[in-house]
Amino acid sequence: MSHPYATAAYAQSLAHAGETFAMPEWGSHVLVRPTPRGDRRDAIGAYPLAVIAPDADLAGGLERLRAAGLVSVVVVADDRLRPDMPAMAAAFDFVRPFKSHHLHDPALGLLAYGKHHRYELKRALGRVEVREIALAEHLPAWTALYRELAARHGLAGLHTFPAAHHEALARLPGVRAFAAFAEGRLISAHLFVHQDGYAVSHLAASSAEGYAAGAAYAVNDLALRTLGDGAVVNLGGGAGVTDDPTDGLVRFKSGFANTTAQAWLAGKVLDAAAYERLSAGFARDGFFPAYRARPLEEPADAHQG
Repeated sequence: MSHPYATAAYAQSLAHAGETFAMPEWGSHVLVRPTPRGDRRDAIGAYPLAVIAPDADLAGGLERLRAAGLVSVVVVADDRLRPDMPAMAAAFDFVRPFKSHHLHDPALGLLAYGKHHRYELKRALGRVEVREIALAEHLPAWTALYRELAARHGLAGLHTFPAAHHEALARLPGVRAFAAFAEGRLISAHLFVHQDGYAVSHLAASSAEGYAAGAAYAVNDLALRTLGDGAVVNLGGGAGVTDDPTDGLVRFKSGFANTTAQAWLAGKVLDAAAYERLSAGFARDGFFPAYRARPLEEPADAHQG
């Protein structure tokens, strides 16, 4: 069975980010989108991770993208859901560390929280009821919760998931949802995508009431105790695209983890002449593709990715 992130149904739920493009050589799909100047197209992997079969014909897939007239492709790859690193490095122009993910691996030991997380968990369990839910049965409440989160944090672009994305999650095999309730109201939830003993954090959201109750501590604890019965649980990384140990989200997730794993950014220029033309006037500061980076005339803090 294909990983949920590799399926056409999942890719189609991300239509706001690009058009679904089948990659049979990779056992997966990517998303194709217009370049900023609008006359060409490029490809990105699905959110949050591009699943590529371990035995993928990487070169064949890249040739398919080149033959389709695409300028470049960039994907975020996970250590457990990709071919080995020598194959990746040989196929792409670069494969570089993206950011660290925080994992709980039951093979490394039982759940053991530090003083802060123990206190917050005890406080939360005194205020909320937690249980695993069928997402389809709580879809309006979940989407309202996520919209509230997006508004609070000013999420834009890819993270403005349309209703079709949440509806697809409710139907997608392998999606597990854990939730906290206060007097019957959904105030916090965390969705994971689980297959073959590996669960990946997908989306999480809490209302203002949920934040006040520390509900996410109780939700994560339930998820780890449920999913972690033999499975490795990947809680994801911090905010942004770099590791920042002072980031509150990093401190929160690391308190539930007992190990870390590297996520990788892999990119390939498929049409060198078009890439150079499109990148003229953009900062060459490591961002890929360069033509989606900050224009040289903009101040460094003006570009939000």
